[in-house]
Amino acid sequence: MPSVAAGNTAPAFGASPRILVIRLRRFGDLLLATPTLRAIRLAYPAARIEVLAQAGFHQVLIGNPHIDDFLVLEPGFAALGRLLTICRRRNYDAVLDLQSSPRSVPFVLASCARIRVGWQKQSGRDWVYNRLVPGWNDPIYVARNTLRLAAVIGVPPPRDLRLELAVSAAERAKAASLFASAGIDSARLIIGLSVVANLAHKAWPLESYAVLADRLIKTYGAQVVFTNGRGELEQVRAVVKRMHERPALWDYGQTTIQELGALYERCHLWIGNDGGPKHVATAAGCPTIVIIDSGSARVWTERGEDTGQAAVHAAPPIQSQDALAAAVGIEEVYAVASRYLSRVILPRRDRDLAAATSSVLAEGRS
Repeated sequence: MPSVAAGNTAPAFGASPRILVIRLRRFGDLLLATPTLRAIRLAYPAARIEVLAQAGFHQVLIGNPHIDDFLVLEPGFAALGRLLTICRRRNYDAVLDLQSSPRSVPFVLASCARIRVGWQKQSGRDWVYNRLVPGWNDPIYVARNTLRLAAVIGVPPPRDLRLELAVSAAERAKAASLFASAGIDSARLIIGLSVVANLAHKAWPLESYAVLADRLIKTYGAQVVFTNGRGELEQVRAVVKRMHERPALWDYGQTTIQELGALYERCHLWIGNDGGPKHVATAAGCPTIVIIDSGSARVWTERGEDTGQAAVHAAPPIQSQDALAAAVGIEEVYAVASRYLSRVILPRRDRDLAAATSSVLAEGRS
């Protein structure tokens, strides 16, 4: 099957197609797919858009306004068989396989969709798709690169690459309650730190995080909030034990992805390792500083002060588990954080506080 040009925007079908988007796993990957889902909805307002994802990971898209339904892959062969049958019966007009892997291919085949879009990987699976898009491993921000697949079905590339996470009023209220219980003052600087990492080569040393947190507290009076997911509290505890200063919040119990997003909405800056929390913070509108190797930085971040992912410190390409620790010093990360705080965060916070104060005074006069 020949490849198609990524810029092809010729309409592929009618105004009300049934479209299945496949992205099976990882919270961050699913969040990075949200600009593509939004672009499809804008191009085809009357379409029925469904997403196929693994159980648990699909939760990151709950409440997304651009999705009509989920197909959730539960564990086990029986669940797999049921889902393949559902794919066959849904009569999709198009399938966009954002993964194009051995795990996603069976669903593409089962769909029998007229248009089957996938990444050209020069593998034995390429024949499954009748629209192949090159460049799956290009050094391009994933949220931008994925739009190449949507272009094949007539979706124009959007200017807006915002990641979307639907956070409810109840989830925001829980975050507000946690902050209030910890005595966190929203008028003062709040910095979220994600020190956790599932892969050793993505982990900046816990000792370095402890020193960085102490300096941010002493220099800026920052209220530091450590976040964690299931089974990750011990990594946070190890940092807190090494600190001389006191973090504002760290051992607060389990949260959902949306509740984590609500916590990040209340932070002025996020600093941490490459991983899902970074993308949750981006979706929450919190500026991020990610400690990452240079090769991965181009793929997992959209750098620039106007992107909300403004200050990425990129280390040299990783050669071993210890390379990130050796390549990125505390002084370097602190300098990036200080520069961004002085140029962007603190001036913007002060403007917001001034505007809020003016609004309250105006209401009082009226």
